[in-house]
Amino acid sequence: MRKGKLGIVLSFYALLAFVFAFLGQTTLCFLTLGFVLVVEKDEWASRQVMQACFLSLVLSIVNSVLGIFDPLQSVFLFGSIFRTIIGFIEGIISLIILIFVIIALVKVSKGQDASLPGLSSLAERAFGIIAQKVYTAAPPAGGQPQQPYQAPYQAPNGQPQQPYQAPYQAPSGQPQQPNQPGNQNPQQ
Repeated sequence: MRKGKLGIVLSFYALLAFVFAFLGQTTLCFLTLGFVLVVEKDEWASRQVMQACFLSLVLSIVNSVLGIFDPLQSVFLFGSIFRTIIGFIEGIISLIILIFVIIALVKVSKGQDASLPGLSSLAERAFGIIAQKVYTAAPPAGGQPQQPYQAPYQAPNGQPQQPYQAPYQAPSGQPQQPNQPGNQNPQQ
């Protein structure tokens, strides 16, 4: 385990930030991020704490959106239905956040990247780490490779000329016919 400038194991900051994120302490999570960025200046620890801060932000945004429906809970007959629905949604979201936090805590305690879906790419973009996507061309449908286009050769006088083409050769699997009629098999 790597230690920071203050002698504290770097994964401790990430563990602390993920606990703050689960508890909904967005301010403490961002204070931990600021401390790691300014004092420790370690990229790995900063990315992990940043993922925890993004998780905390997502949790607070979802809670704010669900808070919009709080006045509906005071409606006479439908209040209990709204309370049940919103309580169920909050429970599902809390369970998802808990699963993310447990996964992150296990990985970070081992010194690995938390790699939370969506949040790790945001943290990598914040540090300017962008994964290069490599695309490969699919072969043509016929299985035969296509010849690249060649522009016609321009002679010095400006007239286009046809490129040289080799004489036709039969494919290697077929017997070749003799080109001259007088050429016969010597075994006859």
